[in-house]
Amino acid sequence: MALISGLLLDTHTWLWQQNQELKLSQELQDQMEQAAIGNAIFVSSFSFYEVANAVRKKRLHLRPDPKSWFAAAFSGRSVRVMDITPAISLKAAELPASFHGDPGDRIITATAIVGNLTLLTNDTSLLRFGKQGLMKVTKVTKTRSAEIA
Repeated sequence: MALISGLLLDTHTWLWQQNQELKLSQELQDQMEQAAIGNAIFVSSFSFYEVANAVRKKRLHLRPDPKSWFAAAFSGRSVRVMDITPAISLKAAELPASFHGDPGDRIITATAIVGNLTLLTNDTSLLRFGKQGLMKVTKVTKTRSAEIA
């Protein structure tokens, strides 16, 4: 797989972005704008499952419904879907034993590694592994609390 180089939004980061709750430093905002121009902002296809599962468990409400929300999330936006490939699956299985067992985090981390992407996340475990050099990672925060629309 060719090196892509860009930004990968963790599932919660993607939700925050869609709801305009993603708090960005000026430097990160500039990086996001440059990545958008280069069509290099990605979300893992596994994030769709994580969002749909959160809706199923009633931990998340998407209006008017999940199918419409997903369609709207990609209309006119610069976010592209990064599908799970055999290389990503293999890399997820090869992650160190010390990496926790959450399949979503393993797939998203492997996607960042294989795609040569910087993962934007607020997940402390993923940030810790990034600091250890496992993958490129940048911390993001949420601006305010609100229901996902």
